[in-house]
Amino acid sequence: MTESVRSSGGMSSGRLAIIGVVGVLAVGIGVAVGSFLLTTRAVDVGSGAAYVPADAPFFVAMRLEPSAAQDGALREMLGHFPPIEGVDLDQPLYSQLVARVDEMLADEDAGVSWGDDVAPWFDGHVAIAVTEIPASAMTMPVDPMAIPEVPPTVVLLGVSDGGAAEAGIERLLAEAGDDAPTFTETEHNGVRIRSAEGSETGAYALTDDQVIIGSDAEAVVRALDTHAEGSGTLAEMAEMTKLTETLPDDWLVFAAYDLTDLMADALAEGAAASPEIAAAFESLMEHQPLRGAMAVSASGDRILLDAATDPPTGPFAVENDDRGLAGEVPGDALYFSEAGNLGAAFAAVIEPIKQALATTPEGEEGIGTAEAALGADIEDLVSWIDDGAMAIGYDGSEPYGGLVLVPNDVAAAERRLGQLASFAGLGALDPTSGITVDEEEVNGVTVTSISWENPDAALSSMFLTPTSVVVEYAVTGDRALIGFGESFVRRVLSLDESDSLASQPRYAEAIAEMGGSENAGVTWFDLAGTREALESALGPMLAEGDPDGIYESEIRPWLLPLDRIVAVMRLEGDVLIQRAALVVD
Repeated sequence: MTESVRSSGGMSSGRLAIIGVVGVLAVGIGVAVGSFLLTTRAVDVGSGAAYVPADAPFFVAMRLEPSAAQDGALREMLGHFPPIEGVDLDQPLYSQLVARVDEMLADEDAGVSWGDDVAPWFDGHVAIAVTEIPASAMTMPVDPMAIPEVPPTVVLLGVSDGGAAEAGIERLLAEAGDDAPTFTETEHNGVRIRSAEGSETGAYALTDDQVIIGSDAEAVVRALDTHAEGSGTLAEMAEMTKLTETLPDDWLVFAAYDLTDLMADALAEGAAASPEIAAAFESLMEHQPLRGAMAVSASGDRILLDAATDPPTGPFAVENDDRGLAGEVPGDALYFSEAGNLGAAFAAVIEPIKQALATTPEGEEGIGTAEAALGADIEDLVSWIDDGAMAIGYDGSEPYGGLVLVPNDVAAAERRLGQLASFAGLGALDPTSGITVDEEEVNGVTVTSISWENPDAALSSMFLTPTSVVVEYAVTGDRALIGFGESFVRRVLSLDESDSLASQPRYAEAIAEMGGSENAGVTWFDLAGTREALESALGPMLAEGDPDGIYESEIRPWLLPLDRIVAVMRLEGDVLIQRAALVVD
C-alpha cells in the first residue's frame, strides 16, 4: 500500500510555535514524571504494545477489567467517598460496567449488547497510540475553521478469542444496518484490512490477539508491520524497557511517550523561519528528557502514579540530597516544593533566550538597557541560587507565600536582592507612587520590606484587583528569604524546628513512604488543609452565595476524603524516577 499524502497549512514563521509546544510538553512531562524504583522486572505493558513502535510519540493503555487486587484496591478507595448510585462496592467493578452498558443499549433498543457481542472475546485491555506527529500537524492552519490534521493513530482492543471477535464484529455491523459504513477490503501480511469509504474515515483489522482500529489504512498497515518485524516495538525496545522495568506490573493505566523525533522535526521547521530562536530552544532541549513511561494504580487509600524518564543533563542535572528545607518553613504550609541546582537551570534558560532576542536591534538595545540598569548580566540575577524551596500557606488569618533559597554566594545574594530595594527606593522618591521601603530587625537579621499601595484604590475597588502588595526579603549567613506578604520572612526567622513542616507527622510519614528525605525533589499539597483554609476564609461568602446549601450537601462530602498529594523524585542510576500519590482519608 502506498503512503497517504497529508496536507499541511499555516505560515512557515508560525511553525516556530511548534518548538515551544513540544518543549513545554517535554519539560512539563519530564518534571511531572519519574518513578520510585520498585523491583526491577519487565512490566506487562499489554499485548497492544507489540503493534506500536517504541518511538511512538504517545501510547496509553487501560485495563478496563483490572486484576482482582487492583479491582479490590480501587473499590476500597471509592469507599472513602459518598455512595455512587448503581455501584456496589462489594462486587467487581467490570461486571457492573458491562451490566450498566447493556442496560443503556437495551434502553436505546440497540439490538446488541456488550455481554453477548464484546465480552466473549475482549481481554479487558484497550490502548490508543499516536504513532507519528508531523511537525506540520502542530501548525496553525491558514483557515481557522479548517478541520485539523489527524496524526496517524490506532486504537487497540485486546482479543482473547479471534473467532468470537470476528462473529461479534459482524453482528455489530449487521445490526447497524444502513448506519454502518461501506468498506473497501485489502490484505496485508495475510490480514484483511477494511477501510471506510466516502466521507467516513478510518479502517480496522482483526488479528489473533487484537482489533486494530486506525485513523486510516496506512496506520493499520504500520501497526501490522511493526508486529511482524518483532523488533523495535514498545513492548521490548531496550531504551523503553529500561524505563518500564521500574514500574509496577499491576496497573490500571499505563502510558509512554517519546518526543525525540517530534522535537527534531519541530526544530528543523523552526530553523527555516528563525535560526536564532530555533538554536536557543535546541540548546535548552538537548538537556531535557524527551522519553518516559508511567503507570497509575490503586492502593486502598490512595491512587499512585509511578513513572520514569531519562534524567536531565548539563545545567539541568539533578542529584539526590537531603536539603532539609522542609524544616525551615512553617508547619501550616499547604503547598511545598523543593529542588536543587535551581540557579544553574534558570541561567541556562535565560542565556540562550537572551542571545536569540539580541539578534534584533530592538532586542539588543532592550537587553543592554536592562543589564546597564542592573549592573550585571540578566542571568547573574539567579546564578547565585543553589537549592531552593517554595511554600504557600494560611496562618489562620491570612495567606502567605515565599521562597527559602540556599546561596552559593551570600555576597551575591545580598547584592542582587539589595538592587530590588534600590530600585524601589528610587520609585519611592515620588510620593504619588505609593511605594515605600522600610527595614526592621528580626532576631538579629535585617528584614527589608517593599510595599506598594495603589493611590487610586478607591476608584478601582469595584474590580477584583489587588490594591496593595508587600514583598520582603532577608539574607542570613546561609539563606536568602523572599516573602510575599508581611508574615513569611518573619515567621521563618523566628521558627522553631518543632513547628516546621518537616516535624508534622502527615508530611514526614508521606515523604518516607514515597522514597525518603534524600531525593532530587519533593512536592507536597495539603488538600485537607487547603479546603479548611478556604472554608475558614470564605465561609460567609460560601453561605451567602449558596442559599440552597449545595456546597454543604453535594460538593463538600466529595472533598472531605481528599487528604494530600505528595511526590518524591529520585535519581536511580541512569533513570530519574518519581513516586506520587493522591491520598484519601
